[in-house]
Amino acid sequence: CRLEPLGITFKEAATQRYIISSSQPWTYETINPKTGEPTGFATPSGKIELYSNVLKELGDDPLPFYEEPPESPVRTPDIAKDYPLILITGGRFLPQFHSEQRQLGMGMREQHPDPLVDIHPDTARALGIADGDWVYIETRRGVIKQRAKLTTGIDPRVVNIEASWWFPEQPGQEPWLYGVWQSNANVLTMDDPDTCDPLTGGWPIRALLCKVYKVRTP
Repeated sequence: CRLEPLGITFKEAATQRYIISSSQPWTYETINPKTGEPTGFATPSGKIELYSNVLKELGDDPLPFYEEPPESPVRTPDIAKDYPLILITGGRFLPQFHSEQRQLGMGMREQHPDPLVDIHPDTARALGIADGDWVYIETRRGVIKQRAKLTTGIDPRVVNIEASWWFPEQPGQEPWLYGVWQSNANVLTMDDPDTCDPLTGGWPIRALLCKVYKVRTP
């Protein structure tokens, strides 16, 4: 059985939301049979390297440094006038994973039926937004809607939206495409090659500028 290494049966797994195995050591703790010493980390030295010789060999700065994102109140103040909030994308509700577990009837969607955007109560109050309201989140690239979730656990200047949303209950043919354009964070993010990280190719998905406003129903 594939679950044997976890020490759990399939029936037990089906009734649990999380399965965490503590029987396996961390990779860096495993013992190298040739040396009898811990394997260490996946670096040339086997240690945590705050100064990275690999990055240096690749022509990049070997030490961490801060750089303003392509959009920010500091770098692009003119854009910030119209889009004053800093947007984080990629929020998750476990056990939903990326775009999985969105289907109705499987239990997970019933626990978490709508996408949520975290907003500080002070920010929401200034925008006339109450907890549970549907709101639009807009950047220069597009606009989506999610439900407001008021929380003091976020900076008043920042909002955090959930990623990977689609609605399997909606039609799959164009133009609906399972509602992929309604609430998906990718509508708001950058895809210009000039804005991606030159070393890793990663896109900026956490320091964008946006505005939030309440959905007005007729």
